[in-house]
Amino acid sequence: MKLSSDGDVILGITRDVSEVGVLLVSAAEPKPGSTVELTLDFPGDEAGKRVVTGTIVRVRDNEQDQDGLWRYQVAVEFQDRIEELEPFLEELARSSQPPPEP
Repeated sequence: MKLSSDGDVILGITRDVSEVGVLLVSAAEPKPGSTVELTLDFPGDEAGKRVVTGTIVRVRDNEQDQDGLWRYQVAVEFQDRIEELEPFLEELARSSQPPPEP
């Protein structure tokens, strides 16, 4: 995921996403309250890359990678709800599950 704020570009790895926001981990520490533009790119999404606007609502240390590359957890609330995203994500999660054992 690519997050742009005040001309800076921050790369992040998505940890959780819904139709109202996203939680990601990042090497950089963006400022809470900042308005950001995110580029969302999901495999199999017919909409292609989605560019959305949001606000950083929380930044905290990533306790799972304190000394590593992904030092911060960043929560972003989307400016506009992405209604069609939830059903798409549910189907993506279902299709990425391993098949049941015989």
